[in-house]
Order: sequence, then structure tokens, then C-alpha cells
Amino acid sequence: MPTRPRAVAPLPLAAAILALAMAAFAAAQTPDAAAIQAREARNADTRTLAALERFRQALSGRYPGDPRLTMLEFGESEATALVLTSPASPPEFVIWRGDRWIGTENRKLEPWARPDVAAANAFPLSSVRAPPFRAWQDAWRRVPGQATDFFMKYAMGYDPAAGRVVVRATVGSMTTGRIAEQRFDPSSGASVAVAAAAPPSAPKSAPRRSDDLRRDVGVAIAALRREVPATPLGAVRVTAHEIAFTLADRSTWRFDVTHTLTPGPRYDGSFLCEQGWADADVDWGTLEVLPRNGVLAAGLGDDAEQHARFVIDRPRDCGGLVIEVFYDNYRAPQPWVRFDPRGRLLRSSQ
Repeated sequence: MPTRPRAVAPLPLAAAILALAMAAFAAAQTPDAAAIQAREARNADTRTLAALERFRQALSGRYPGDPRLTMLEFGESEATALVLTSPASPPEFVIWRGDRWIGTENRKLEPWARPDVAAANAFPLSSVRAPPFRAWQDAWRRVPGQATDFFMKYAMGYDPAAGRVVVRATVGSMTTGRIAEQRFDPSSGASVAVAAAAPPSAPKSAPRRSDDLRRDVGVAIAALRREVPATPLGAVRVTAHEIAFTLADRSTWRFDVTHTLTPGPRYDGSFLCEQGWADADVDWGTLEVLPRNGVLAAGLGDDAEQHARFVIDRPRDCGGLVIEVFYDNYRAPQPWVRFDPRGRLLRSSQ
């Protein structure tokens, strides 16, 4: 079992992750504490919109006239953009941090649409205005339970799912500890609805072939417990094509796409908590949303979600049980996001 990376998250995201880790205590907070949190959230809104205005001025100074953008992303401390400088050239990627431009080495920003589609739907810098953002923030915070939410970042570009230029706001909830993405119209601040994907088809009777075992973890555990009713789990590794179980007694099992469970060789490595953990310690239903939540938390490309894999275990010193999501479409060191057994965000490598 590989050792876990210990990278430190960038400051804005680290602050967001710390806030999420405290969300479990929200229910016990006094009204005064909630009011303070709401006030601090509004202050953060003001600082972020002030940062947006500074970025707009910096772009105007660097690109005379009204430059057209295919993508814009910003938070309180950093902003990035893809700027069209000529019809025949690819967009120029720029990063503004604090009060200066910085290098773009080992960084990237990609539009949500194909480059040619994004270029055809580029938006002028003059269309990026703070009042619609403030209008959306105000409407969001008027909803009960959302006054203390914090907005981790905003991204603006042509969204193929919506068929128009939209803003996607990444929102962290102090009430639930969850991260979500909300769309709104950059010209008015009104919410933009996108048709939901069709629900997954009802599961068929086993055995059957599966094109994605990440949706079938419950089936795999049921098959395991028919063979090994009581031995605690030690580690579970889940990919689209295989689910590998290591039990606390060091026996191993593999569940494949034909829904066949096969015993494997004994695990002789040192990375195992031999106390194990119970099936019920994990909210297995939350696995379905964690790849997307991890993409949002780590600021990864939308295509990373389909490459997610899970490792669920306790460290060899038998510390806390965690769910780690890795994204295999990135080269080493791969980005990872760590959640607690109930699906609440703990930290990210990005």
C-alpha cells in the first residue's frame, strides 16, 4: 500500500478545507457565532469582488481596448484568464496574484468547451462586472442555512451544457460540510439551470458485466460477506475495472467486471492496520459524489472525474479511517483529495 503524500494545500484552499472540517460543529453554534460567521463570509465576498476589480484593471492595462476572453477564473488572492490576442493565435494564459503578474509554468487553464467553440463564444472583459456577482451572492445568502457559506472560487466561460456563457461558483457549506458548484448568469446574477443527467439504470441481477465498478461497491461488499461474513476490512481499493479487498487478517479478494469474487495471495506488506474497521464505518453511498467533489476541491479539469479511483483504509498505526480519491489522468505526483468516512472533505494535495 503506498504511503500517502503530505503536500500542503495553497492558502485559499487550505482555509476552505479547514472551514469544512469544522462544519460538523455548526449545529452546536450559538446564534452569535453564526452571525459572526455570516458577517465574515460577507467580508470575504467584498474582498473577492475587490480582487476581481483589480484584475480587470490589470487586464485592461495589459491588453488595450476591450479584450475578449475564453475563460476567467478568480478567488480572493489569485486570478487567471485565457485572453484572445488575435483570431489566428491560441489564447494567452495569464495569472495575476496580489498586485503583479506571475509566471504560468506548470499551470494551466482550460475552457469547458473545445478551443474553437470557446473562441467562437469568447466574451469581452467589459461584460465581467461585480454587480451581478454581488446580486447572486445576496440571493444565495438569503436562503436559510446559507448565510455562512463561503465561495471558494468563480469561473466564467462558455458552458456547453448550458449553451451560453455562465459563471460557475464553487460553494462550501458550513452547515453540511459539502462542496457544490452553482451556475449563474454573469449579466444579471440570476441562477442558470442545466438539465440533469439521466438517472442510472436500475441494477440488474448478478452476475453481470459492469462498465464501471465504482458504482457497484455495495454489490462487491455483499459478495465478499457471503464468503467472509465477519472478518474486519483492512483496505479497499476501487477502480472502474476492479475492487480489491484486503482484510484485517491479511487475506485478499478481488471483484472483477463479471461480478466474480476471487481469493488472492496473502498480503505481507507493512501498510496495514490489523485492527481493521467495520463495513458500517463508511457511508458507501457517498462514493458516487466524491470524484466530482474532489475535482472541485482540487481545481482539476472536468475530465478528471472519470479517471478517479478510491483507496479506503486506516494507516498502519491504526489512526482515523479515510477515503482518498486519486486521479489517474495526471502524471506523478498525482493529485489527491482526502475525505472522512462520511464523505466530508479533509484536505487536498492541490
